[in-house]
Amino acid sequence: MKLLVCLLACLASAWGQSCPPEDVHYFSDSQQCDKYVECRDGVATEQLCPDGLLFNDKIKNGRYPCDYPSEVDCGSRGRTQPPQPTEFCQHQWGYFGSGNRAECGYFYNCVNGVAHLVNCPAGLAFSSSTYRCEWADESSDCDAEAYLGFSCPNSVDTNQLLLSGYPQFRSPRDCRQFFICVNTSPRLQFCQLGLVFNEETYTCDEPQNVRGCENYYTPEELALYREQRERQRIAEEKRQAELDALRQQLAARRKQQLQ
Repeated sequence: MKLLVCLLACLASAWGQSCPPEDVHYFSDSQQCDKYVECRDGVATEQLCPDGLLFNDKIKNGRYPCDYPSEVDCGSRGRTQPPQPTEFCQHQWGYFGSGNRAECGYFYNCVNGVAHLVNCPAGLAFSSSTYRCEWADESSDCDAEAYLGFSCPNSVDTNQLLLSGYPQFRSPRDCRQFFICVNTSPRLQFCQLGLVFNEETYTCDEPQNVRGCENYYTPEELALYREQRERQRIAEEKRQAELDALRQQLAARRKQQLQ
């Protein structure tokens, strides 16, 4: 016991001698990635990040130095404190998926052990390596085919490749949805509201042009979406006309300067 007290006292003394006398500075532990020493105005104290966060030894501006694992390179500092899991949370802090590769469209944001459910945008999947929602085939936590319920065919229509660059296939579940196949992996896409996917032309089309999707929208919905698209078209044409006029003015000004 006396030996342990002596070692701790020697460590504190050593850090006290190496601490800068002003401001706040942080120093990493040599073995543990979530442990560090805080030097505040010359006084050294050993600190431990909350469970799930790691010490970021790149912090130099005095801000709080504990970050999520995706933002920290531990290097040889491989040890961490024992986890303190709760329901849906592997650690007290962090982002965690469902653990099921066929159910990867959501994750839990764990704050002090309390899990908050977050849904990814439709078709995207949570990635534990980036802490973001990615294409399902780019997430190591996800089986894209099982999650999306679609497998890309082995044979590819060359006409599709010429038209769009990727094979495209209508979704069997929803007229507005379709899949593109990237390196044989499916990615879910959506037509603009008011349109449905036409598998004969590989484009988003009016519902009346696609067999089986004629009544996908109600008449009221169609009228609303068509009105919105028309307003958008008029606004885009106006912006383009203003841009063309500005270019002409600039060209005329440069021409005058050269004369």
